Amino acid sequence: MNSKENFSEGQIIRFLAASFLGFLAGHLTNYSVILYAQDVWNADALAGLGFGLCFGVPLLLGWFAGAWCDSYSPQKLAQAAHLSFLVSLGLLHLSSRLQGEVSVIIYLLGAAFAGIGWSVLAPARMSLLGRLAGERQVKLAVVFNILVMLGFGAAPPILAFCRKINSWEMVHQTGATLFLIAMILLVGIQTKGLGKSSSAWDRILRGVSYAKNHPLLKQTLLFSIVIYCSMGPVQVMMPRFAKGVLELGELERGFFLGGLALALLVGGGVSLKLAKIIGYGKMIFLSGLFCGLGFFGIGFSSVVWVSVLFLLFSGFGAGASISLIVAILQSEVTTEYRGRLVSLYTITSQVVPAVSGLLSGLLLVKVPITTAVITAGATITLIVVLSTIRLDTLRNYER
Repeated sequence: MNSKENFSEGQIIRFLAASFLGFLAGHLTNYSVILYAQDVWNADALAGLGFGLCFGVPLLLGWFAGAWCDSYSPQKLAQAAHLSFLVSLGLLHLSSRLQGEVSVIIYLLGAAFAGIGWSVLAPARMSLLGRLAGERQVKLAVVFNILVMLGFGAAPPILAFCRKINSWEMVHQTGATLFLIAMILLVGIQTKGLGKSSSAWDRILRGVSYAKNHPLLKQTLLFSIVIYCSMGPVQVMMPRFAKGVLELGELERGFFLGGLALALLVGGGVSLKLAKIIGYGKMIFLSGLFCGLGFFGIGFSSVVWVSVLFLLFSGFGAGASISLIVAILQSEVTTEYRGRLVSLYTITSQVVPAVSGLLSGLLLVKVPITTAVITAGATITLIVVLSTIRLDTLRNYER
């Protein structure tokens, strides 16, 4: 197996740059799916369905992706995922040039190919990170996650800027260009698979058993579900809230949503320092509470600066909590099971936002946007409180 000495600092930097560009382009694709349905077709339910496909496909494919990452080269799997995203963007662009039912079908097909890309890309990147990081798992895991969150937060303003220049065509071209650059950056970072001793299904079951019998990993995965419940409402509800309640223009709406990037970055950046003072487990739960309460507060605000303040508060909590969760998963898992363990995490990080995004879209059809945001925030906060009481191994975790 490759060890830390096999990889240079330059390769690690290229990997991190490729990760940022790939996740930026991936979230640009997600927002393209959501905002196109909302802005062009004025269909919140269709936006939720499209988002559900983006992150719902991993519910099936993600299990196998984890087993593949332990058996085959994660670098090659990441490249294959990039190709799936390029197909997705091509289909979304084609959909924007057509009319009627055919346009909707191709749009949904494009969203499904994005889902295939996410199924493989996330576990492949995290598996590759584990190979590159060596003894620096915690530090590089936090850096990696900060770049992931930056990609998530920077996508909305970039999309808004591209639409100002040349409508949806520029959005799709920008996403494709970013993926191509990410593919080039990964060339030459060779990693070998660890081989397979049994069927993919058997390896999946052994991976699940490994997580189930490790209390800390099991509770960390469970709480990641809670945090990612907030991602769907943020991506589906916040564009509608910014437009309908705050009455922001397209570019201003992009920067409003992009403010989340700053909060995620700050939260992730200070998470390790705060965790050393407060305690890793306690910091994860406190940050989760910030995330829920911040989103809850947005529903009561109709002034832009107040809404931005609550959005930053919520984003800070999400950024800190997720960064520490990733650090625990990367540092506590053994190399043999890393691909399957991180695939469980990435399935969570994709399926939970997809489900909550779909529910958010359906909720917006039934109730006003402010009521929907308050309901989502209150639900997240309540679940965090209950989790803090029940998940005692994670709550008391210290490094």
